[in-house]
Amino acid sequence: MTTLSTTPGLTISSAVGRAAAFAVALVFVAFIAWCSKSSPKYRRMTNADHCMGMPVHAGPTGPLIGYLIGAALVDPGTGPVQAIDVSVVVDGETRSVWRRQSDVMNWYVPVHAISPKECVWTAPGLTGGTWQPTNLEFGLDVPLWHRLFGGWTRSYGLLTSWTPI
Repeated sequence: MTTLSTTPGLTISSAVGRAAAFAVALVFVAFIAWCSKSSPKYRRMTNADHCMGMPVHAGPTGPLIGYLIGAALVDPGTGPVQAIDVSVVVDGETRSVWRRQSDVMNWYVPVHAISPKECVWTAPGLTGGTWQPTNLEFGLDVPLWHRLFGGWTRSYGLLTSWTPI
């Protein structure tokens, strides 16, 4: 067995093994850095992000909630509030879901998803009064839970998120 003279007890094979482990760790760190640079960047939603078709996410890493449709005044029974209509996949079907504008403003959007020139939006006052959600739409106070394997559902269960939207 050959021992390096500078470090007692260190063999050439153990030095090569350590160097290989260090190289693998370095490649792994570089791969993580590359993935984080190439992944989409998200930021909290602002009024400038009110664009039809804008994807909205529950957090900076997801999950995708849906796509903005438009705005209106909606009366949940306590007086009209500003609300935003979002296209969401609920129990396997694309549905219209109304949420308070103040709640939607806590969601996240991808940076540079839609350019300001391509932005189309209907202001709440242009829909002609107070909007009443139909039975095919989910109103302001209907909770929806994220399914751990994609989409949203009306019923809380074992494979759903803890907090609803």
